[in-house]
Amino acid sequence: MASSFVGVAAADTFRNGQSFYGQPAGEAPSARVIDLSTTKFANITYGETVVFRGAGGQKFAWTFNGLDSRSWDLAQFAPASLAGKEYRVYVSRNPLTRR
Repeated sequence: MASSFVGVAAADTFRNGQSFYGQPAGEAPSARVIDLSTTKFANITYGETVVFRGAGGQKFAWTFNGLDSRSWDLAQFAPASLAGKEYRVYVSRNPLTRR
């Protein structure tokens, strides 16, 4: 699954090469599923893994462990087949993961 995310912009990375947005994830059974066809935005907590599902059953999983207290356009990190409409992801702080 990670090979489809090679398109994450290199300019949007930390010095260690990690993406500001987080990273691709495997589908964890406990991950929340968000249906892109029925919502316009998603509220995510830093560190959370989410499965985004689009039309035709297409889906991808993402762990939001890059920057928090930000909002991102889904098209910045989603596969092109799922990033066709404008969709915002709001990543809030998680007090359990703060230093």
